[in-house]
Amino acid sequence: MRMIGDRRGRTLALLLMASAALPGIALAQTSQGQSQAQATGVAAELVVTAEKRVEPLQNVPLSVSAVPGRTLEQLHATDLQDWSGYVAGLTVGDNGAPGEANLAIDGIGPIAAASEVGIYVNDTPVGSSSSFEGARLLTLDLMPYDLDRVEVLRGPQGTLYGASTMGGLIKYVLDDPDPSHFSARVGGDLFGVSHSGEEGGGGRGEANMPVNDQLALRVSGFYESTPGYIDDATTGRKDDNPVTQWGGRAALLWRPTADVSVEASALYQRNHSDNQNEVALDATTQQPIAGPLSNINTRDEPFTQSLQLYDLTLNWNLHWAQLTSVSSYQRFDNTTTQDLSAFIAPFGLPQSDLIENLNLGKFTQEVRLASPEDQKLEWLAGAYYTHEDATNHEQISVYDSNGVLLPGLNPFELVTLPSTYQEYAFFGDLTYHFTDWFDLAGGLRYAHNNQTFVEQEAGAALDPVHPTTPVLTVPGQSSEGVWTWQVSPEVHFNPSTMGYLRVATGYQPGGPNVILPGVTGLPTQFFSSRLTDYQVGVKSTLLDGRASLDLSAFYIDWSKIQVSVLIGNQSAVTNAGSARSQGFDFSGSLSPIEGLTLGATLAYTDAFLTSDVPSIGVVKGAQLAFAPRWSGSLTADYSAPIAGPWRGFVGGGYRYIGSRFSAPEGSTFNGLPQGIKVGAANVVDVHLGARTSDLTLSLFAKNLFDERALVAPAIFFNDALNVPIDIQAPVMQPRTVGVSIDKSF
Repeated sequence: MRMIGDRRGRTLALLLMASAALPGIALAQTSQGQSQAQATGVAAELVVTAEKRVEPLQNVPLSVSAVPGRTLEQLHATDLQDWSGYVAGLTVGDNGAPGEANLAIDGIGPIAAASEVGIYVNDTPVGSSSSFEGARLLTLDLMPYDLDRVEVLRGPQGTLYGASTMGGLIKYVLDDPDPSHFSARVGGDLFGVSHSGEEGGGGRGEANMPVNDQLALRVSGFYESTPGYIDDATTGRKDDNPVTQWGGRAALLWRPTADVSVEASALYQRNHSDNQNEVALDATTQQPIAGPLSNINTRDEPFTQSLQLYDLTLNWNLHWAQLTSVSSYQRFDNTTTQDLSAFIAPFGLPQSDLIENLNLGKFTQEVRLASPEDQKLEWLAGAYYTHEDATNHEQISVYDSNGVLLPGLNPFELVTLPSTYQEYAFFGDLTYHFTDWFDLAGGLRYAHNNQTFVEQEAGAALDPVHPTTPVLTVPGQSSEGVWTWQVSPEVHFNPSTMGYLRVATGYQPGGPNVILPGVTGLPTQFFSSRLTDYQVGVKSTLLDGRASLDLSAFYIDWSKIQVSVLIGNQSAVTNAGSARSQGFDFSGSLSPIEGLTLGATLAYTDAFLTSDVPSIGVVKGAQLAFAPRWSGSLTADYSAPIAGPWRGFVGGGYRYIGSRFSAPEGSTFNGLPQGIKVGAANVVDVHLGARTSDLTLSLFAKNLFDERALVAPAIFFNDALNVPIDIQAPVMQPRTVGVSIDKSF
């Protein structure tokens, strides 16, 4: 039943300039500098840490976007879907609830069980690097109140960031404690969602508290409740997918000397959805079976995700170099439930569900040295270690028509899949400044991983007398070393314009397969996917800082793609096929008059297989999943004095995402189709209000025109005899209108 356990993956004319305060997405201003930029029309320069150095965004020889935390708050962003459409090249597939998502950047997204896009919180990777913890489906979706910014790095980041970043990287950069001053903020919101009979809302707060000039504590917390809007036509339940999100963070900074700082932090976040935001479509017509916002489940399908993240960071200026040490430990737990009543109906059992618990414990340690800046030769060298212990428990239970467990038949099937992942790596990076206008950078990384994976099967379906005793235990192990590298010449045409060429490689780790008795034809190990990205770009700041542009073109070769195969009743992973992705990403901003900021993004992606992959039924030329050919956004924001200390603002954004496949075009699993082509979406967000130096009042609307768009992945669901039941299709959250208030101290 392992093919069921992967529950969501297996079973240009931009027309409108609208108005929400989104002045930082194309321009990527700092939150502190936003008010200055709104008043003067001149952008505040944003620094990023994309290359593990603090440097201005416009000087980074890499295609990268940065979204300030305050911008996410203005969007009222409660999950990735709310802001990803404003970042060129980034596509997010919704798997049913916040924390369940597929990520793709520039056409590189998941095909098998692993993720191709990494998630970092500051310098710490979050989630598993292996293929055994649902990484393609389960993604940290961090709430924005304690965020300084989110950085989105396009293209492989294998040299500095290592495994599972071959498509790119999303990096949440959190606010640091500051011993120089006290500050605090509190806020709250109240809103309604179309087609819901309930209201939503929440509260948030943060405080920066200096103890003395060497010590400071920053604390933050939030709670958000979003009402449901999906009805269940089978049970008659209304609005049965409400979501709650809550969490907090505490960070303590100590600076015993001017050269040394130590920061310790603890972060907790929990997302819970009572059910999925899915609509049931007819497997033949692909039209809603019971209505545009209705599902047909017999049993609930809740989802819960929790993250505990603890980290300790040391920065020590040795004067000849900067020493950085980052230690972390995380517990990343995800529990999903899938209704299998229709699946198991051919056996005459009235109700059934599958509960999958994925629990990850992960330790990481990175140490690096970086040369002082502004030297002829700048260098960085480091070492990295991680150890993961993970468990995956899958339990199928069966019930009578009243939902009571059937005696003697439970657990009907019980599968335990423990795994370990251990990796060490060494990396280095050099930049030589030949002249004032020409630099050459390069980097190299070697990583080696060892993995173990065990499959244990039990249950009443296999042994009715001892249903919890394993009747089968099959181990597997693997070991592999991988080299990655990057080279990047850059030309500075003048102090405000640069061009670059970047050739970089990345990889997704391989791993072991377990081979059940009697099964032949499956490899005992699958190997790393490999990717090479050729990227050329230009960045410029124009009109005395009132305009900016960032344009990059890419050509990506992807080989040894990891794909799922099925032989008999056993699924496994193998390397098969190659692919190419080519296109461009553009973002730009313009402040033509005082108080007005305009922004735009545009992305073109042509991502397709360059060879047949018979194991999943696709042929050369098939389009990859989660890769719209065209996507983009337009933003506008206007701010002006209205009375006394008050400034009024009005603005908005339009985001477009073109049609895309929810699985590789034409792909099948066990001979049955896996995905559909999801139509294009046109979404408008608006925002207006007034602010003083310490108070902001705003009205907001997300999805103003109530676009009823489906979101990839939409997958086919079949019964145990492979007879189609329906298509489970996530849907975009309907129009959401509310009011928000924030007070600073």
